[in-house]
Amino acid sequence: MRCGNDTLRRWPLHPRPYAYETLALYVHRLAAQYGVGYGTFCLRALGIPIADGEARSFSSPAPEVLARLSAGTGIPVAHLEQMTVARTWQGLLAELDACMATPQGRAWVEQMTGTLLSQNS
Repeated sequence: MRCGNDTLRRWPLHPRPYAYETLALYVHRLAAQYGVGYGTFCLRALGIPIADGEARSFSSPAPEVLARLSAGTGIPVAHLEQMTVARTWQGLLAELDACMATPQGRAWVEQMTGTLLSQNS
Protein backbone atom coordinates (compact mmCIF):
# COMPACT_ATOMS: atom_id res chain seq x y z
CA MET A 1 0.00 0.00 0.00
CA ARG A 2 2.91 2.32 -0.69
CA CYS A 3 2.91 5.26 -3.03
CA GLY A 4 5.61 7.38 -4.56
CA ASN A 5 7.88 5.65 -7.05
CA ASP A 6 6.66 2.19 -6.11
CA THR A 7 4.51 0.29 -8.57
CA LEU A 8 0.84 0.73 -7.76
CA ARG A 9 -0.92 -2.56 -7.14
CA ARG A 10 -4.24 -3.78 -5.76
CA TRP A 11 -4.54 -3.60 -1.99
CA PRO A 12 -5.45 -6.82 -0.16
CA LEU A 13 -8.59 -5.22 1.35
CA HIS A 14 -10.67 -3.24 -1.11
CA PRO A 15 -14.41 -3.31 -0.48
CA ARG A 16 -16.69 -1.86 -3.13
CA PRO A 17 -18.22 1.57 -2.48
CA TYR A 18 -21.83 1.66 -1.31
CA ALA A 19 -24.48 3.34 -3.44
CA TYR A 20 -24.30 7.11 -2.88
CA GLU A 21 -21.19 6.80 -0.69
CA THR A 22 -18.92 9.82 -1.02
CA LEU A 23 -15.17 9.52 -1.57
CA ALA A 24 -14.38 10.82 1.91
CA LEU A 25 -16.68 8.27 3.55
CA TYR A 26 -15.31 5.50 1.34
CA VAL A 27 -11.72 6.36 2.25
CA HIS A 28 -12.70 6.52 5.94
CA ARG A 29 -14.11 3.00 5.57
CA LEU A 30 -10.94 1.80 3.84
CA ALA A 31 -8.81 3.26 6.64
CA ALA A 32 -10.96 1.45 9.21
CA GLN A 33 -10.53 -1.82 7.28
CA TYR A 34 -6.77 -1.44 7.68
CA GLY A 35 -7.02 -0.34 11.31
CA VAL A 36 -5.31 3.01 10.73
CA GLY A 37 -6.43 6.59 11.10
CA TYR A 38 -7.89 8.49 8.19
CA GLY A 39 -4.98 10.94 7.98
CA THR A 40 -2.44 8.12 8.07
CA PHE A 41 -4.26 6.18 5.36
CA CYS A 42 -4.51 9.26 3.17
CA LEU A 43 -0.79 9.90 3.58
CA ARG A 44 0.51 6.36 3.13
CA ALA A 45 -1.91 5.00 0.55
CA LEU A 46 -2.84 8.11 -1.40
CA GLY A 47 0.08 10.49 -0.87
CA ILE A 48 -2.07 13.23 0.70
CA PRO A 49 -0.21 15.15 3.44
CA ILE A 50 -1.92 14.98 6.83
CA ALA A 51 -2.06 18.78 7.00
CA ASP A 52 -3.90 19.04 3.66
CA GLY A 53 -7.48 19.05 4.88
CA GLU A 54 -8.78 20.33 1.55
CA ALA A 55 -7.35 17.35 -0.34
CA ARG A 56 -8.63 14.96 2.36
CA SER A 57 -12.16 16.34 1.89
CA PHE A 58 -12.13 14.92 -1.66
CA SER A 59 -14.31 17.80 -2.90
CA SER A 60 -12.06 18.16 -5.95
CA PRO A 61 -9.67 15.18 -5.89
CA ALA A 62 -6.40 15.38 -7.82
CA PRO A 63 -6.01 12.98 -10.76
CA GLU A 64 -2.98 11.34 -9.05
CA VAL A 65 -5.04 10.61 -5.93
CA LEU A 66 -7.84 9.09 -7.98
CA ALA A 67 -5.30 6.99 -9.91
CA ARG A 68 -3.79 5.64 -6.65
CA LEU A 69 -7.23 4.92 -5.20
CA SER A 70 -8.29 3.21 -8.42
CA ALA A 71 -5.13 1.10 -8.56
CA GLY A 72 -5.56 0.01 -4.94
CA THR A 73 -9.25 -0.76 -5.07
CA GLY A 74 -9.91 -1.71 -8.68
CA ILE A 75 -12.67 0.91 -8.87
CA PRO A 76 -12.44 2.78 -12.20
CA VAL A 77 -11.37 6.43 -11.99
CA ALA A 78 -14.57 7.42 -13.82
CA HIS A 79 -16.64 5.90 -10.97
CA LEU A 80 -14.48 7.54 -8.30
CA GLU A 81 -14.91 10.92 -10.00
CA GLN A 82 -18.67 10.58 -9.51
CA MET A 83 -18.25 10.09 -5.75
CA THR A 84 -17.63 13.72 -4.74
CA VAL A 85 -20.29 15.22 -2.47
CA ALA A 86 -21.53 17.50 -5.25
CA ARG A 87 -21.88 14.70 -7.80
CA THR A 88 -23.43 12.35 -5.25
CA TRP A 89 -26.12 14.96 -4.47
CA GLN A 90 -26.68 15.57 -8.18
CA GLY A 91 -27.33 11.85 -8.62
CA LEU A 92 -29.70 11.70 -5.66
CA LEU A 93 -31.65 14.74 -6.82
CA ALA A 94 -31.89 13.38 -10.38
CA GLU A 95 -33.25 10.11 -9.01
CA LEU A 96 -35.78 11.98 -6.85
CA ASP A 97 -36.86 14.09 -9.86
CA ALA A 98 -37.38 10.92 -11.91
CA CYS A 99 -39.38 9.41 -9.07
CA MET A 100 -41.54 12.53 -8.76
CA ALA A 101 -42.27 12.41 -12.50
CA THR A 102 -44.58 9.42 -11.99
CA PRO A 103 -47.85 9.30 -10.03
CA GLN A 104 -46.61 6.29 -8.06
CA GLY A 105 -43.37 8.08 -7.23
CA ARG A 106 -45.17 11.23 -6.07
CA ALA A 107 -47.49 9.13 -3.89
CA TRP A 108 -44.54 7.31 -2.37
CA VAL A 109 -42.67 10.57 -1.62
CA GLU A 110 -45.82 12.10 -0.10
CA GLN A 111 -46.32 8.99 2.03
CA MET A 112 -42.69 8.98 3.19
CA THR A 113 -42.75 12.72 3.89
CA GLY A 114 -45.91 12.35 5.93
CA THR A 115 -44.42 9.43 7.85
CA LEU A 116 -41.24 11.34 8.63
CA LEU A 117 -43.11 14.48 9.65
CA SER A 118 -45.45 12.54 11.94
CA GLN A 119 -42.48 10.83 13.61
CA ASN A 120 -40.86 14.20 14.33
CA SER A 121 -43.92 15.93 15.80
